[in-house]
Amino acid sequence: MSSGRVVFIDLARALAVVMMVYGHAVSALLAPDYRSGAWYDAWLFQRGLTASLFLLLAGFAFSIATTRHWPAHARLSAAVWARLRRFSLFIALGYALHFPVSRLVDLAGASDERWRSFLIVDVLQLIGVTFVLLQALVLALRSRRALVVVAFGLALVTLGVTPVTWSTEWARWLPLAAASYLTPATGSPFPLFPWAAYVLIGASAGGLYARWGAGHHLAFAHGLLLTGGALVALALSAGSLPLAIFGTGPLSWIPALVTMRIGACFLFLGVVAHASRFLARLPHGVSAVAQESLVIYFVHLCIVYGSVWNRGLRHSYGEALGPGATAAVVVVLLAAMTVLAWHWNRLKHTYPRAARWIAVAAGAVLVILLL
Repeated sequence: MSSGRVVFIDLARALAVVMMVYGHAVSALLAPDYRSGAWYDAWLFQRGLTASLFLLLAGFAFSIATTRHWPAHARLSAAVWARLRRFSLFIALGYALHFPVSRLVDLAGASDERWRSFLIVDVLQLIGVTFVLLQALVLALRSRRALVVVAFGLALVTLGVTPVTWSTEWARWLPLAAASYLTPATGSPFPLFPWAAYVLIGASAGGLYARWGAGHHLAFAHGLLLTGGALVALALSAGSLPLAIFGTGPLSWIPALVTMRIGACFLFLGVVAHASRFLARLPHGVSAVAQESLVIYFVHLCIVYGSVWNRGLRHSYGEALGPGATAAVVVVLLAAMTVLAWHWNRLKHTYPRAARWIAVAAGAVLVILLL
């Protein structure tokens, strides 16, 4: 992998992490009196775009990592089992953030509302399940080109059937845990439809980059900009086109919105790809933030929103701070997450065995605290 390619991926992921952290902090802390005006409207659009960008980049990184070691990932091997364990960890952490009680002995008395909250599908479950699907495709297809085509096709299908899945009462026929993956009606903020489409589109784009874009970086950047602009224009003009390409039902706005966000993400990535041509390498702190996005995601959510193990900032200052105080919290939080990512990334690369045992110990402590 060329250095330019690493810079392109890491820079985009680091910027997405920054937008994610400050987006959550502003959402949890900013007082209602300041939630208006052009700045707030711009922040709302950016916040909606952050999740889309984060998921698209996750799929992009999956394809890059898969292509780099394709022979090991295209058959059942130790590398594949290690991947599946990691994807399972994503799912487990997603559910852990919404654990219904603070002590295991209280599980029997948990209310229905708490159980429903526990079973919702958040971004970690979405990524974990979609990655398992992508890995299954790799094993079944055994072709890089086929993976690009099939992932793109599945993204289109996922996007197209979303209005139908959202209008279906899945909880009448499926267990709540399964229905939560299909519709937001159960409270899930990130059901597979349509959110898996972003990961699949990212995986398709990442496969294309691995096969061709890495050797034609500038052309690939231009392609991102042109494709992004075209998708945004298509989404904006969909209502005035003679054919209702996104349907006419009450949920027909969903494919248009997703198309708009994918286009905006491509425009963002096109700009980042152009900028990366002038960067020989990123500072280690920036690369660490990109590479340790899972750790940052889990820790900063516990700090901002709290968890079964701790009270978050929202519990003490929820929607009560002014812009200055909120900005100060954002700066401190970003600095803390950068330091955490820098040290953890360095430990993983310098003392991988020690890092593994520390991770196991941290998980054991969290379980013990529930006891």
